[in-house]
Amino acid sequence: MASKAFQLPPAVYSPALVESVIYDIQFYLDWVRQNQIRKTVGAKVKEEPTHSAETVIVIQTWLAGKPASVESLEALLLTLRGLKLPEVHIMLAALPNQTQREVLVNWFRTNVSPSLLLSFVADRNLGGGLVVRTPNRVFDYTWKQQLIAGRTKLAEILKRV
Repeated sequence: MASKAFQLPPAVYSPALVESVIYDIQFYLDWVRQNQIRKTVGAKVKEEPTHSAETVIVIQTWLAGKPASVESLEALLLTLRGLKLPEVHIMLAALPNQTQREVLVNWFRTNVSPSLLLSFVADRNLGGGLVVRTPNRVFDYTWKQQLIAGRTKLAEILKRV
């Protein structure tokens, strides 16, 4: 499998989710190895651990219909640990719900980079809009910033009233 061609599924959009998936896959890989040893020595096999929905999607995307093996899981872990993806931090007045998050992730991955990671932060002081922070710039699209930027227009409108 070519690791450069691997794209994270949209469900895995943040650095924290990537770390969680890596941890989950490592745990699963350890379980597979231990059970191989158990089978070899005739011991009782332990029950398969459960995975997060994101981990299941990543494994399915990686395997592309092929059965899981120790080698394929090791290769997936190596690929995930080697990812150096650009990150964007988005600050909103409230954390987005799942639908809003999907819309934002899809927009950024379509218009900016398909391998972009996003993190969301809430700040009730924003009132509305959002602040996008990249490693090099900050883009302020908050209502407060729009009002400040249009202060002269607002004053002009109020004088006419």
